[in-house]
Amino acid sequence: MNIDRFCLKFYARSGATVDEGSFIEVFHDWIRRRKLAGVLIDVADYRHVPDGPGVMLITHDINFSMEHTDGRFGLLAQRKLGPGDDHVNRIVELARSTAAFGALLESDRRVKGKLSLEGGLFHYLANDRLLAPNNEESFTALLPDLAAAAAIIYPGQNVSISRLPNDPRDRLTIVVETGRVDMKTLLERVRAAV
Repeated sequence: MNIDRFCLKFYARSGATVDEGSFIEVFHDWIRRRKLAGVLIDVADYRHVPDGPGVMLITHDINFSMEHTDGRFGLLAQRKLGPGDDHVNRIVELARSTAAFGALLESDRRVKGKLSLEGGLFHYLANDRLLAPNNEESFTALLPDLAAAAAIIYPGQNVSISRLPNDPRDRLTIVVETGRVDMKTLLERVRAAV
């Protein structure tokens, strides 16, 4: 299966004390200073939406959001465009971009010490319900690509890949998990692999 549009979500570790409103200032500053690769477009504030997309940094290729859509706070990256010849490479590239975003955010003086993201666990969400409906057949078809990407993202580590048992009307969600990894280490590993 060759999906172009999908998301990865890395979760905040327990104990996050960050004021989510501070992301607005941080992301606007990143746009002004061109802190991330690519074209940074705008910041959107959806904190008023229950279990919604929170505060988003919109870029040409990826929408990044510090959000609560599944009831858990974390960093969601939605791939719209970008590099990658095949699905495995697109997953690895989005993991690299997301790890760069997460490591930069954790180290930002306005957030440092108030937020820590878990790099050893992410959810893959298929954004193409026609190509990848939320069923066992789609999970089985995507499993080889996720296993190959996980071997690149988490080299030499045992990785568990499972389907999240969610409502069939929701997006197909696949859980990829290994041991505890911080975002800086994840970024170093993925950069070395790319």
